[in-house]
Amino acid sequence: MGRKQKTTNNLLKSVPLPTETQKISKVLNWRGKNLFEIQFSDGNTTLCTLPPKFRNLIWVKRGSYVIINPINETERVNKIGGEIEHVLFPEHVKNFKSEGIWPQEFEIQDDDNNKIVDSR
Repeated sequence: MGRKQKTTNNLLKSVPLPTETQKISKVLNWRGKNLFEIQFSDGNTTLCTLPPKFRNLIWVKRGSYVIINPINETERVNKIGGEIEHVLFPEHVKNFKSEGIWPQEFEIQDDDNNKIVDSR
């Protein structure tokens, strides 16, 4: 089994749990050169990189959720605030909501977005 196949299998079959230092974030925009603008649950935004092991394997869309490893303010280089550790699929989000790990701020935003779509 090659490196790409192992990484793909790990992405699809593993159930990631964020550690104390990792945060669940929402992808706002793609900035190019494997940089993404993400939003934390408290509303702050920063740029995050997509590590080479995920490049050409997975596509990160606007509005999707990721687990990131944030970088401290003292370690920051070139406005990059973290690295994407795992891309969350809808099954992961449902699992986090059922376990009570999901941030309440993202549930409120999702409900507001669904109301706007349903009212059209």
